[in-house]
Amino acid sequence: MSNRQKFTRHLHIQKNIGHINSRWFAKSLKAFASDERGVFAVIFGILAIVLVALGGAAVDFVSIQNARALTQSTLDSTALTLQPKIYTKTESELQILAEALLLTGLSTINVGAELESVSKDTSEGTLFLEARISVPLPFLSLVGVSDINARVSAVATRKQLFLEVGMVLDNSGSMSAFSRMDNLKTAASNATEIIFNGASTSTTTKIGIIPFTSFVNVGTANSGASWIDVTGNSSIANDNFDNDDDDSTPFNGPVNRLALYDQLNNVQWGGCVDARPHTETSGPTAHLDTDDTLPSLADPDTLFVPSFSPDTPNSWAGWQSDYISDTASAACSFLSGGASDRERQERLCKYNGSIDTTAWGPNFDCPSAALLPLSDTKQDVLDAIDIMAASGATNIHMGAIWGLRVVSPTLPFAEGRPYDPDTMKVLIIMTDGENTMYSTNNMNGAHYYSPYGFPVNQRIGAWGWDNTQLRTEMNVRTVEACNNAKNANIVVYTVGLTPPNAATQTMLQECATSLAHAFFPGAPDELDSVFAQIANQLSALRLSR
Repeated sequence: MSNRQKFTRHLHIQKNIGHINSRWFAKSLKAFASDERGVFAVIFGILAIVLVALGGAAVDFVSIQNARALTQSTLDSTALTLQPKIYTKTESELQILAEALLLTGLSTINVGAELESVSKDTSEGTLFLEARISVPLPFLSLVGVSDINARVSAVATRKQLFLEVGMVLDNSGSMSAFSRMDNLKTAASNATEIIFNGASTSTTTKIGIIPFTSFVNVGTANSGASWIDVTGNSSIANDNFDNDDDDSTPFNGPVNRLALYDQLNNVQWGGCVDARPHTETSGPTAHLDTDDTLPSLADPDTLFVPSFSPDTPNSWAGWQSDYISDTASAACSFLSGGASDRERQERLCKYNGSIDTTAWGPNFDCPSAALLPLSDTKQDVLDAIDIMAASGATNIHMGAIWGLRVVSPTLPFAEGRPYDPDTMKVLIIMTDGENTMYSTNNMNGAHYYSPYGFPVNQRIGAWGWDNTQLRTEMNVRTVEACNNAKNANIVVYTVGLTPPNAATQTMLQECATSLAHAFFPGAPDELDSVFAQIANQLSALRLSR
């Protein structure tokens, strides 16, 4: 084959190869354009996410159910726990308590929770709670559903079967004006009839009566009670007493005040006790004179010291607390010489023989009517109201704290039922005036003896405090006593008959369970309707479940 033939053949072969390559490229391009394998991968990837989300939805659903179940259980428990507090807490206060319990109960799971509403019905004994939870959805969040909300509600209903009421009633001298005492007796007696619902005795209802002036009379029959300081070892028992003629030397007692009464021929202990020392107990808002700390022989300051207003010196002309002559006792004959007023007042040897009963004696301002512990006999209550008499000054603090001690289940008066959801405990504190204590520039710092001794004893204020300072501190202790009662789930009503100033009205409002529990009748004859309104509320609340 010639060279030309070979060259022509080579070109023909190359042309065929080029033609074949062109057809292969066109076919390949067409095949590539119609190939769906890449799209399927993308679609499969998307479908895989959906399939995982749908498969995981079962897990998310279980999480929702578990969260809802735990929330329901926690909310039910919260409602049951707080239901007894509906009588002493506002709805706002209940919401704070409920939210704290709810969040604590749900702290082990990953949910958001909010307490949306709290409502109560004290007439029905019902507490209603509603909460909203937000449950995160880790699987369904892959398809845009990040969480789900659910609402849960709980209702706790329990009416109280037993009712215990302490009527804390002002017996001060101002109650004799404008027929106030007569109207108070009528109001308290009619309220008693309503609460006892016509029965002479009751298995579910008890009422106690706590008359107060400067002091509260706990009853002379309790002179030997385990909670009375009969040894004189309390740190306040020796206040205003001394056993020698040198007032610069310390005297630490003991002073058995009941024994001093025994040495006097014509006077006996009237039944009143001093306030316990203002010693902090369980915290800065709880003190021995404002709480119900159990009396114990192991701690003499928890015992109650019989009140004993000391005899003042003869040199204080016209002073009504001068009831013993400075020279009456041979054992104290030195007092007729150059003894100081302090020595003349404090010498223990004076209290032997008779006293001048026309002056204020050691039972100064002790109300004649002793308190009545909780009683289930209506006539006992009516009799205790009937013997009240108006005389003396006003110490609402003493009334409030002894009201708490009467309705509590522990000593000094243990007639009350235990604190439990079945029992409603109530105080009705009535006064027509303000806390009173009158300062003066004599050596004691006050015109007369009080449950806190004298200001010079520094159990309330100090020497030199004026009337306003003393009254303000008494108001503080009154509110503290009320708060300790409310913290024990005792419902507190206050009744201020024409309160003389804004400070007293504010104090009574702070004492009450709520503003709706504070009443301010403008005239004595309005007391009956106020007490009847309170009594009717209480009667409705003690209906059986």
